[in-house]
Amino acid sequence: MPLQSKANSNSLPKNSSLAVPDISDLNFDWHSEGEHRSPPSAAWRRWLFDSGSLTKLLIQKSGGDFRVEVRDEEWLLHPMPAVRSCFGPLAASHRFWSRKVVLVGNNTPWVLAHTLIPEFSLTGPLKRVLELNEKPLGEYLFSHPNLIRSGIDITPMEDNSWGRRSLFYLFEKPIMVAEFFLPAILD
Repeated sequence: MPLQSKANSNSLPKNSSLAVPDISDLNFDWHSEGEHRSPPSAAWRRWLFDSGSLTKLLIQKSGGDFRVEVRDEEWLLHPMPAVRSCFGPLAASHRFWSRKVVLVGNNTPWVLAHTLIPEFSLTGPLKRVLELNEKPLGEYLFSHPNLIRSGIDITPMEDNSWGRRSLFYLFEKPIMVAEFFLPAILD
């Protein structure tokens, strides 16, 4: 049963410039830090390669004026074998929970984020992520001391900005998170 798309009355306009990208978009050129021909500048590297909680960094940058705007939550069958294979051998019919959000600081969109979680991960305590609503996923993940993060892959984006993605393992179950940074994050 699909989750309903959510938006609150204070949400930003849903125009195409704020469409949250899909992790599996074939236009992305995901590579590890040392593999890019044109590496990101030092200003971008600060955001891309910090291994701690992005939520915590954004709350600090905004002086506490931070919020999450949920753009879409739904169950889906993920058609891209390259992304599906990151979670291990899964049948093409395996469902994923998808959550797309805008991370807003000081009333400015800073990050577009897409999370994919295979259905088999959503058991036990991890099932709570289905109830986050407008709460940040990062706050939930980084509150657990046994969280493991894989390496960070990056991709260049439009407007000379960047995206990053990682696999997290919580309770030994995988969660893929991609964060697409908007140029305003550098202001």
